[in-house]
Amino acid sequence: MQVRLAAIVAAKVEGIRISLDYLKLSDTVNLLLDAIKHKWDLKLTNLSQIETSETRVRLDKRHYAWLSQYGLERGINIASATNLLISEYLAGNVSSFQTPLTKTVIQQSEIQTEVTPIEQTQTIDKPKGQALMRSLKL
Repeated sequence: MQVRLAAIVAAKVEGIRISLDYLKLSDTVNLLLDAIKHKWDLKLTNLSQIETSETRVRLDKRHYAWLSQYGLERGINIASATNLLISEYLAGNVSSFQTPLTKTVIQQSEIQTEVTPIEQTQTIDKPKGQALMRSLKL
């Protein structure tokens, strides 16, 4: 899935990309999302910003579910959730947000029910077509 980063977030991520010598901005974004998800402290708050025209990044599939859940809980889309999380992380505000780290698994107990067929005791002739239309007129 592709998302568009805000210009300020893209500039911060571009500075990190160059510092880490990564080839793609997407790789850097996915590293940052891993750091956010797993609560790693990469100490990236004081890195420089480098303006970039590349703002579209591809998110790895592993991030899609929890970013969707995070955005859904806040009423924002995945791109906004990505921008919010990365900007807060790079500002050093890692304690101000909670990321869903585990999937909620709902276990259903197996309940076996006996299904009894319903027998129709009386057949009712229902009007069709023009007969139905005539019976509906007032």
